[in-house]
Amino acid sequence: MSTGRPPEQSEILLRTLVASRKYLVDCANRIVKCPSRAEDVVQDAALKICQADQPDEVRNPKSYLCQMVRNLAIDAVRRNARAAQAGDEESVENLPAPCACPLRRMESGQSLHAISAALAAQPPRMSRAFLRHRVDGVPQKQLAAEIGVSPTLVNFMIRDATLICRRAVEELDA
Repeated sequence: MSTGRPPEQSEILLRTLVASRKYLVDCANRIVKCPSRAEDVVQDAALKICQADQPDEVRNPKSYLCQMVRNLAIDAVRRNARAAQAGDEESVENLPAPCACPLRRMESGQSLHAISAALAAQPPRMSRAFLRHRVDGVPQKQLAAEIGVSPTLVNFMIRDATLICRRAVEELDA
């Protein structure tokens, strides 16, 4: 296959791509918002370098690659958006998972459900104190004032709720 450029140019681009891989993946990830899809975009760029005609001389290979990856990432986002709008089953199957590992997402959901059920079985004051402190970031002193109890009691409620949540997750894992 004749590409009309010196063989050194594709080698320079490929070496630069390999050396700047993490940077290029980060560039793509900012656009596609999915690490595995970003990796695919960078691989697509490598394939394009090997297969397509490139300019005879690239003055700044890293900038050239960054622009190439950016364009491929934008194309990927547009393709996924069109597939989602079309509702085409085959196209939707090719959409990336919302996280790198669907099994991990399912396990996290099960853990969250177990924690939620364990907290629901506790006194409302304990659950509320735990959630306001751990999720909302409200300081224990402020919680004590809101609930009308001592800061020490708030500390014990949060500690007990934490242990209950840990047990719920451990029982799920067992």
